[in-house]
Amino acid sequence: MKMAEAQTIIDGKKNNGFMVSFEWKKGGMLHSDYFPDKHSGEPLITTEKEAWMYASAFAKKMRGKVVNLYVIKSDFVPVDGYREKYLEHR
Repeated sequence: MKMAEAQTIIDGKKNNGFMVSFEWKKGGMLHSDYFPDKHSGEPLITTEKEAWMYASAFAKKMRGKVVNLYVIKSDFVPVDGYREKYLEHR
C-alpha cells in the first residue's frame, strides 16, 4: 500500500467511483477479478448506473467464461441493493 492510500484511509476521504466485480471460470475453480483496475491507476466508473451497464455488456460478451457479476464501490464493498441486480450468469 502506498502512503497516499493509507493517508486517504486515515483522513476518511473517499475515492468516489465504481467497479465491476466478477469471477473467471478456470479449471473447475472460480478466480475473482474486477475492472477497472483501481490499483494500477485506471479511472473508476463514474456512476453506479454506468457500472451496471458495463457489467451487463461484459456478461453478455463473456458468457460461459465469467460468473457472479456485480458492482462494487471504490472501497471494494458491494453497492446497496446489489443482490437485486446481481448477474449470476451460469
